[in-house]
Amino acid sequence: MKKIVDVFKRKDRSLVWTYVIFLDRNRLTSGIIEFEHEALRLSELEERGGAESLTARVRPA
Repeated sequence: MKKIVDVFKRKDRSLVWTYVIFLDRNRLTSGIIEFEHEALRLSELEERGGAESLTARVRPA
């Protein structure tokens, strides 16, 4: 399953970047929250910031 996830700064809610995330159905335990967590995990891996300074939201279809 594919979703587009926008990542924002917590402080001023400005858009920082966007991910296109693919997750297989076996990993989807709680729906869109899994996509948002994956976007924040990728942000941390890429040293762009963590959950304390960023927030992620799945783009509405």
